[in-house]
Amino acid sequence: MQMNLNKIRIVEVSKDKIGSYIKLDVQLPDGDCIIRWDLDELTYKNIKEVVSKKHFDSLAIDNRYEIRPYISTYQERPNSQPYFKGVISCIQGNRVARVEFPCSERFAGNMEWFRKEVKKVEDIKHLFWENFLK
Repeated sequence: MQMNLNKIRIVEVSKDKIGSYIKLDVQLPDGDCIIRWDLDELTYKNIKEVVSKKHFDSLAIDNRYEIRPYISTYQERPNSQPYFKGVISCIQGNRVARVEFPCSERFAGNMEWFRKEVKKVEDIKHLFWENFLK
C-alpha cells in the first residue's frame, strides 16, 4: 500500500560541516516530525534555486514550499542517460505554483523509497533532526 502523504514542508535548504541537506517538516497519520535529508550537489543546487525565487508577482513574503513525494523520469533517446525531476509546490495563500527541478538518480530513489515505504513516524526515526545535533 502506498502512502499518500499530507504534507512535506520545506523548512530549510542549507549546508553545514556534514554536507548539503534539506530540513523537512513531515506530517504522517501518526504524527509530525522534523527530518534531515542529505542532498547531493546537483539536487541541493536545484532545490535551493527553487526556494530562493519568488514564483508569484508579489512582494508578499509568506510563501511556503512543499516537496511532493514523486519523481518523473525521461530520456531524450532510447538507451540514453535518464533524467530525473522532482516537484516542489510554492504556496502563497490560495495560490499554488508547481515547480519541477532536476535531481539526481540517488535523490529520485530516496524519494521513491519515501513514497512507497514510509507509513509512520517510526519508519523515518533515523532521519530525525535531533539525531544530527549531537
